[in-house]
Amino acid sequence: MKASIGFCLLVLCLFINFSQARSQSVTGERLFYLVNSPQSKQSFFQHADQISVICPDVFQIDSLGVIYGELDHRILAVAREKHIRVMPLFASFDQRAIHQLLQDSVARKRAIDLMLDYAHQFQLYGWQFDLENISIADREPYTSFYQQAADSLHAHGLAISCAIVKSELPTPMNAHPAYERYVYENWSGAFDIPAIAHVSDFVSIMTYDQHTALTPPGPVAGYDWMERVIRYVLSLGVPAEKFSLGIPLYSDHWYPTDDPVHGPHSTRDEISYTQVQDLIQRYQLHPQWLKDQRESMAYWENGGVFDWLFIEDVQAFQARWKLAQQYHLRGISCWVLGAEDPAIWRFLSHPSQAL
Repeated sequence: MKASIGFCLLVLCLFINFSQARSQSVTGERLFYLVNSPQSKQSFFQHADQISVICPDVFQIDSLGVIYGELDHRILAVAREKHIRVMPLFASFDQRAIHQLLQDSVARKRAIDLMLDYAHQFQLYGWQFDLENISIADREPYTSFYQQAADSLHAHGLAISCAIVKSELPTPMNAHPAYERYVYENWSGAFDIPAIAHVSDFVSIMTYDQHTALTPPGPVAGYDWMERVIRYVLSLGVPAEKFSLGIPLYSDHWYPTDDPVHGPHSTRDEISYTQVQDLIQRYQLHPQWLKDQRESMAYWENGGVFDWLFIEDVQAFQARWKLAQQYHLRGISCWVLGAEDPAIWRFLSHPSQAL
């Protein structure tokens, strides 16, 4: 009798595990980035039940391989309670410092040792690399450092992932040669995507910032452009189950400005959905849905020139979620908690139902 009961319990457990695995494959992994702001933390506390992986952006790395920062213990406590995997990222955008780090074997080992120490201290799931503005001349050293870290982290039962700058072609494009050369040599060209993905548990492709402060105004992440990036990354042999699609939660406000370094020029601010609503009400805007881009846009005359607003709302989020589903990707990597349209959480509660 006991053996029969035990067998039934075993079958039940296997069924539950299968159902959970199937559910995960349908809904996808939900990675959200968090910064050290009250708005970002409050969003995490309120919506932790709908998050698979939390990536606190609270650590930096310097040229000596020293990783430093501060993890909020309240985040760790909620993550443990809700069974959320904690994978902090460490960041640097200092090209010279990154070069010095990559050329220094002692600094590289120091960084890896600190990753292991922090992981043990805070019971982390693993680490995400977020080194950007890397010179293409450091492509091989960066790949080598990442592979070295992957070997060490995996040997200690830890996961590793990489935030990778978006790219849709293996070479610079030729529509805007000077700009595209700059981006390739200083941002996208430094990532050996197949080699990095091969040793990664997954990669987060930053399919946002399609337009930057260096370009004319345009979508944060146009739909067709995102799909081109997906197809390119998959064409490199990156398994879909290792590909987490970057989805922006912030919107872009473009306007003219002046500063001592660049002089008068056009720029943009990454703003939250709350700030979007404030601009809409302040200037009585009527955003229009861009069917091809699957993103809303508004523009208005302000002091004799136009301001532009590209909006990432729940409708845009839903389209990008479905794009990840269409290509059977691992899931989504969303930047950043606290900036989102609150309606995305209602959608994520029932992702099969269109809002």
